[in-house]
Amino acid sequence: MYEGLDVTVKDRVCWITLDRPDKLNSLTPEMMHALRRVFTEIDDDPEVCVAVLRGAGERAFCAGMDLKWSESLTKADRIEQGRLGEKTFAMMERLSIPVFAAVHGYAVGGGLELALGADFIVCHENAKMGLVEITLSARPPYRPKMTEDGDPDQPEFGGNAPGWGGVKRLPARVGKAIAKEMLFTGVRLDAQRALKVGLVNDVFTADEFDAKVAELAERIAAMNRYNLRLVKELVTGGYDWIEPHPV
Repeated sequence: MYEGLDVTVKDRVCWITLDRPDKLNSLTPEMMHALRRVFTEIDDDPEVCVAVLRGAGERAFCAGMDLKWSESLTKADRIEQGRLGEKTFAMMERLSIPVFAAVHGYAVGGGLELALGADFIVCHENAKMGLVEITLSARPPYRPKMTEDGDPDQPEFGGNAPGWGGVKRLPARVGKAIAKEMLFTGVRLDAQRALKVGLVNDVFTADEFDAKVAELAERIAAMNRYNLRLVKELVTGGYDWIEPHPV
């Protein structure tokens, strides 16, 4: 029904699982469009009070943009893929219901940008998170093996940076200084440092991860949907509680 996704609604929780574990749940254009469909549907569904975004398999939440997609892009396509990613993650950010990301393993590049579009992030103790794009055209030993023959995203002239909202959302989450360190170095934070800098709200051990995520989703889902919607609107918009529909 949704290419690359497994979507289940149960007990007022929508579980959105990136379902390409053999590819580290890397994102394709089809998955982007499927996410947009899901976001539209659950935003209008009175039986959904919270959405949880997670990844299938043992190794990763999401390793970012699918390599085959990236390698196939023309110069014009690169502009459009940037717009598609930003628009898709902005849709999630604007959902009226709460959304949180449950991250395990790798959440790098566009994968972390996807998680940053959620209201908050919780993670497994094995999580590794970073906006690593700057390393793709770095000098050894910081350049990954995947781009030893050249970085397809580096233009002939000018620069390149994370293009799916990370340069905006990361500083809002961790502050400008930490965000700049992460973006300048392409470092991947482990779970404990991610917790320390405020990138994630909580870290769960391997034995408790699934149960704690389900417990958190269940608790939010027990709340009145209209109150959840109102509180999210007030916090996101920076409003005080003066009247139900601030302008």
